[in-house]
Amino acid sequence: MTDEAAPSSESEPRTYGLQSGKVFPAANARSLLNPLRRLVQSPRRTVNAIGLGDADRVLELGCGPGFFSPSIVDATRGPVVLMDLQAEMLAIARERVGSARASFVRGDGARLPFAPASFDAVFIATVLGEIPDRAGCLDDVRRILRDDGVLAIAETRRDSDFIPLAALRADIEPHGFAWRDKHGIGWQYVARFRAVSAPR
Repeated sequence: MTDEAAPSSESEPRTYGLQSGKVFPAANARSLLNPLRRLVQSPRRTVNAIGLGDADRVLELGCGPGFFSPSIVDATRGPVVLMDLQAEMLAIARERVGSARASFVRGDGARLPFAPASFDAVFIATVLGEIPDRAGCLDDVRRILRDDGVLAIAETRRDSDFIPLAALRADIEPHGFAWRDKHGIGWQYVARFRAVSAPR
């Protein structure tokens, strides 16, 4: 897995801003690292809810400035890939992580530059609602996850692109995933799905 891979071509033009449907701009990245956020969305508790194994290979898709990233690196001895659309976000995440096991890839969430079954777990926090080609993203996440791998989605109503759990399940399950469980409450949760094998 290469560090700072060249960005894949975007499937659709993106607009940046704080409103629903827009990519959160890197100019506001530091606000995502506000220490008060930890009181309502603890990185450690959120990452613990993923249930990572000791040597799991993990992709954090849409890592932003790395609010959750240090906790992910601490939770597994396996390689961790942090991916984001914006190079500025990756630069801040790199400063926060400081681990040789972490690599940083710039690219489009709907066109993942990884081989099939490259990961044991994929974590997406408050980003899925910003990706215009959500179906393409989920198809590609399934492709890069091994069978029985974990897709964990963290959502909070504090985000302008919050996805309620019922809507999230309706989006994800048709793309080769089975429901596992939910940690948290209705307005702030981590939902886990299992990558299922295609019928033979």
